[in-house]
Amino acid sequence: MACSAAICMDNKEHASCVINNMGLSEKYTDALISWIEKYLDIRNLERIVWGETAASEDPYRNVQIAAESNLEFTVLFASKKDRSNSAVFFLEGNLLLLFNITLQSLKESSVSYAL
Repeated sequence: MACSAAICMDNKEHASCVINNMGLSEKYTDALISWIEKYLDIRNLERIVWGETAASEDPYRNVQIAAESNLEFTVLFASKKDRSNSAVFFLEGNLLLLFNITLQSLKESSVSYAL
């Protein structure tokens, strides 16, 4: 089931709120917020997919791989305290889930435009 752009934006805002209230280090918080702005904002995600369309047969898969890699990269900004916080593992899993929901919504809306 596709989510509307409003729901996807709510997911982005929810994720930002959770991160800002977790008490993570400033650098790690900034890295996560940057990831959210890039991959949970439906308009930014649409631009990224559109840019991949000319270079790839499966732009959605390329964007998914990039998002996962970039989320893994954010851990380089985490402090030792951040890395020992078990809630961070759940957070990252939830961020990937929200991303996949957003990407699926974008993919479904692109298919409906093509019809």
